[in-house]
Amino acid sequence: MKQLGFDALTVGNHEFDLGPSTLNDVLTAGFSNGSFPVISANLDLTGYPPLSEFIQPYTIKEFGNVKVGIFGMTIPSPLSNAYPVIINEDVAETAYATVLELQNQGADVIVFLSHLGSAIDAQIAANIPGINFIIGGHDHFAFQQPVVIMNPENKPVYICQAGSYYQNIGKLSFTFENDVVTFNEYTLIQIDKNVPAVPEIKAVIDELKAGITAQFGDVFHTVDGFALKDLETANNPDSRIKDTPMGNLITDSYRNKTHTKIGITANGLIAEKIYRGAITSADIFRSVSYGYDTASGLDFKLATFDIRGSELIKGLEIGLSMIGIDNDFFLQVSGMKFKYDIQKPAGERVILSSVRINNSPLHPNKKYSVTVNEGLLGILISLGGVEVENIQILQVPEYKGLKDYVRKLRFLYYTSEGRIKEVNQGDAADLTGDTEQNEFNYELKNNYPNPFNPSTTIYYSLAAGGFTTLKIYDLLGREVTTLVNTKQNAGSYSIIWNASDFSSGVYFYKLQSEGFVQTKKMILTK
Repeated sequence: MKQLGFDALTVGNHEFDLGPSTLNDVLTAGFSNGSFPVISANLDLTGYPPLSEFIQPYTIKEFGNVKVGIFGMTIPSPLSNAYPVIINEDVAETAYATVLELQNQGADVIVFLSHLGSAIDAQIAANIPGINFIIGGHDHFAFQQPVVIMNPENKPVYICQAGSYYQNIGKLSFTFENDVVTFNEYTLIQIDKNVPAVPEIKAVIDELKAGITAQFGDVFHTVDGFALKDLETANNPDSRIKDTPMGNLITDSYRNKTHTKIGITANGLIAEKIYRGAITSADIFRSVSYGYDTASGLDFKLATFDIRGSELIKGLEIGLSMIGIDNDFFLQVSGMKFKYDIQKPAGERVILSSVRINNSPLHPNKKYSVTVNEGLLGILISLGGVEVENIQILQVPEYKGLKDYVRKLRFLYYTSEGRIKEVNQGDAADLTGDTEQNEFNYELKNNYPNPFNPSTTIYYSLAAGGFTTLKIYDLLGREVTTLVNTKQNAGSYSIIWNASDFSSGVYFYKLQSEGFVQTKKMILTK
């Protein structure tokens, strides 16, 4: 950042992932030969004074005769590991006071470096006069053009975001003349292979990668699977389907490892998406990199517990109560599905009649087994007051559980499939809940991938419960294996066929359940 000529950096919640002392160590090492301003106006550093040498509320930069005041703020997320640093929650009051201070210091233009998220940015822009530009972060949006909000003085505030992980650099230009700020231009510059690496920085990166390889193996080149499409951490904001491909994949991996009824994670605990193509071990770790286990050097460990249905609903309501405030708390699930009504008051948004645990209605007094990671466990218990029993902290890092699952699947094709759905008062049918008979049809879907080597996933749905078989036959009609041979409830299912022990050729898969019979063809190529 010093080499790039940064004028200021605001502090995000993940700067505290390894605690204030580690952040202080990083800043001490990185700024050993001088620094640029690191800023956040809503951090109370009295509990950890060394950071006050680096972090200030604001800075003022002079460009000719023009003074540009720059201040920052950090989202007060309970997911943060900031203590004993306190992240003050009174962000509006802090913004107002800091703007007044900058104006008193003679600032002609005020830029707010926000790590609060775009929803809070918009509220501050609309209610706090004096801010000209907001350079935002936290929710990782890439605005192709600034979002313009009129402030209380009916002057425009331009909100910009350039996405995540330096995939883009935002370029903003404006003119200050005769005490008037005029917006000129804004563009996103894509950072790709056409941008050459700086040799000095590349040397440092290569040294760090060598240390990781020495400890964990060649995670940068070991291929564990293949993604057939980008696996996103978010979905279309206009869609009412709110489960995400990465949320579904990660929570499915929990249950694959522990065999509990349910798997749950939170949006804020999913670090990064998995891109289409070969998936390396490093790609897998980046997606679930939060937390730090001192023994393994890896991420959060998995944890299991038992929970009553009523307490499970309480946990869901915690995440739903933060909609529009902090999407980090929104929960992703496996082994269950539910609908919620955003127009209901916080704490009453789950549509109880819609909740299904493995396609069976939720029973408030029944106990269910759940897998989460340590981070979410702490939030549910300490912050949410959710009561759980039989807590077991497993010696399994979340990364290794996901890696094993990716290796098992080999080919990943995950989508937003409707595990979580937002409804409103106009959706009469949705608000009355589900019935198993009218939600599913009998259907044997195309396997994916096809052709395949050596694994493929077969998808099917059942309109009603009944004894079900799914069998594989060769080209001569001989049964070669049985994948399903049990009673199943109405619902959607998928199952993986690993054909490593079978020769190349054409195979047929046949589904039978309660009088329904359907057969489809697939091709194994080796």
